Amino acid sequence: MIVEGAIAVKAAMNSKYRKVIKIYIDVDKHTNDVSYIIQEAYHNRLPVERCSRDMIERMARGRTHGGIVANVSDRRFQSITTMLMKEEPFLALIEGVEDSFNLGYILRSLYAFGCDGVILPQREWDFEDGTMVKSSAGASEFIPIHLTEDLKTTIQTLKDNKIRIVSAYRGENSVNLYHTDLSKGGLMVCVGGPMRGLSREVLDSSDQFVYIPYANDFRNALNAASAASVLASEVYRQRERKG
Repeated sequence: MIVEGAIAVKAAMNSKYRKVIKIYIDVDKHTNDVSYIIQEAYHNRLPVERCSRDMIERMARGRTHGGIVANVSDRRFQSITTMLMKEEPFLALIEGVEDSFNLGYILRSLYAFGCDGVILPQREWDFEDGTMVKSSAGASEFIPIHLTEDLKTTIQTLKDNKIRIVSAYRGENSVNLYHTDLSKGGLMVCVGGPMRGLSREVLDSSDQFVYIPYANDFRNALNAASAASVLASEVYRQRERKG
């Protein structure tokens, strides 16, 4: 798999979940990023090749590589046990977001606001697409991710370990997000994509539904990336205030 751009390459180099096989840098490119990458590669015994721009263009999928790409191994994913190592973990379940670019944005926001791990249904994601690394600004390389083939069993395992399931859902029993205590205990927030939303499996397992209040009478919901950012920000705000 090829990741491209200085941010993505540096993230792959510093990730616990992926190995860098080889780095390629435009022979005519001389920047602080290039100096840093070459220095870190030297310390970690990673091969670097200075090559032509044309060679990099042939390897890259996009046009925003900036003359830096890397060939990397497949990402390693984490067990559900790993997600439960922290005493009061803040987790997130993302369902129905099938676009790598949008998922990258979501991972970026969740990581920024201190999410301890993300759970994804295995059938929906293509982690061999370097777009996700780039759109997440490298966050996809750092945040623990568990791919589940059996969502129902995974959720039950979390509930058995006293993880509270809170889903973003506008319904009769939904509570205003800002009137909801998210400050303590193990927590998993669930966000669904624009087409299908959250599955019945997730909704039936939820302990609470929350909605994001709007200032205007606006019926169209925020997209999944925006909703995930709002929820994660509120979890962080409450837990930081408590701490």
